[in-house]
This record gives sequence, C-alpha cells and structure tokens, in this order.
Amino acid sequence: MYRFPYITDYVNEVFAKEKTHWDFILLRPVLLVAYFFIRFILFPLKFVFHRVPYGFEAFFIDRSMAFGMKYLARHDAAELFVRHVQIEPLLYRHMLTQEGEPPVKEVRKLNGIDGDFGVEDIKTLVKNNLTIGHDLLSYELVDRFDKDTFLKNLDYIRSIKPGNHDQFSKGALEENRKHSFQLLGATNLVMLVVTAITVFGDLRTTVTALNSFGSDSILLWCMKRIYAENQAVQIDLEFFMQEVNNRGHYNSSAFFSNPSQYLYYHIVFDEVVYDMLQNQPIQSKIA
Repeated sequence: MYRFPYITDYVNEVFAKEKTHWDFILLRPVLLVAYFFIRFILFPLKFVFHRVPYGFEAFFIDRSMAFGMKYLARHDAAELFVRHVQIEPLLYRHMLTQEGEPPVKEVRKLNGIDGDFGVEDIKTLVKNNLTIGHDLLSYELVDRFDKDTFLKNLDYIRSIKPGNHDQFSKGALEENRKHSFQLLGATNLVMLVVTAITVFGDLRTTVTALNSFGSDSILLWCMKRIYAENQAVQIDLEFFMQEVNNRGHYNSSAFFSNPSQYLYYHIVFDEVVYDMLQNQPIQSKIA
C-alpha cells in the first residue's frame, strides 16, 4: 500500500513506513493548520516591519533545522534530507556540464552548485547557512542554464552520469542516530524547516525560499530531452509535470505555498531523476 510505480523503491519505502507512525497520523494535521495561521498572521507583519534581513535570520532558521535533525527526526527522515542536500547540486552540475570543460571547484561549504556538500556534523549545517544556501541553488541554476549550450552538449551529457553522492561525508547521520528521540518522519521534518523559514525569515528571504521551484521545471525539461527515446522514462516523468508553481505563471504566492510540495514534488523528484540517470538506458521501449 502507498506505493507508486513512478517513484523509486527507496522513497516508496520511506513514505510507506512513515504513514504508519503516530506523528504522521496525529501531529501532521495539527502542524498544517498551525502553519496556515502562522503564515496568514506573519506575512502582513513582515511586509511592514521585516522586509529586509536584520542579520539573525539564517542563524535561527538553521538552528531550528539542526535541532530537529539532531533530536527529533527519525533516521530515515534525516537520511532523506541529507541525501537531498547532496543529490540536488550533483544533478544541477550534470545539466550544466560542457564537453572539454574542466569541472569547476569551489570551496564554499554547502553553498553554490559547485560547492562542497559534505555534511560532517550537524554544526556544519548551521555554520554554513545551509537552509537559505540550499534554496538559492534553484535560482543559480536558472541564472546559469543556457538552452543552446545544453543542446550542444546533449550527446556528451547522455554519455556520462552524475557524481556519486556517497563521495560526500554523511557524518551528521551518526549524530542523529546517537541523539535523536526518533519522533518525526520526513513530512513533519520538512514542516519544521518551512515553519522556521516563515517565522524567522525576513519577507524577501521567505518569499525567495518558498518560491524556489524554478529549477524543477528546467530539470524536467532536460530529462525529457535526455530520455527523448525512452518511452518508459517519459511516462514516469509525466507524473512530475505540476499544474501550479513554476509550470504556468512561474511565480508562486507565498500565501498559497504548500509545505508538502517541498517533499512530495521537489525532494522526491530529485530522487527519481538521480535514479534514472544512474540506472535507466537512454533508449528503451515501454517495459
């Protein structure tokens, strides 16, 4: 039950288990309703009193996220979160690859598509402002992506695979294993992060974070080009063509943002794309 054919076995397993836990059944509805009222009350106040950063926003957002990761998240939820942090930039690097161009190496930790995404410990997440930096990856891909360059290098991109996320340290997961009370699944962990952004972020930062789905539309377009001759993959990709954010009007109102979108559309989509690029042949008939 609760398994879908266009999602990877790994993600299906995480979600199937999550739906049997008390926090998904009892706590998730409460958090969703609370988030609605928090957003409804805070956004008008931010518009008047907190339009630009005061300097403390990133610290409090990341501290909230780190607390949830270390003490509240179940291990499978923490693992899914860390995997996403590391898989997403690898996918973006893959789509920006140019034949003959050496890979760009940057020293920025947990920031920038070409940065270092090793998560040695949970303190690293706070020290390097992971949450806001991660949301900005979407805008960086939109800025750097060029259709003609991608098509020119399409055959080369088809011939290679994205980097292995296991090249990055996942030491933070050991902290979670040792210290967490194993209370929250992936859905509620994402709710915690989205709520922290909404509460502590300034208006500009919050709207930027809650509208960071433009890269998904580019990634989907790239995948449909890469797998143009694979009908089975094309069918699976159809289920990720969203009807709203960054598909039609390309701009999402923060008042109508859906916290579940970050998990069920964005994180799951990256997992599916990464699995396809690692395992699916470029050409294939319907299985």
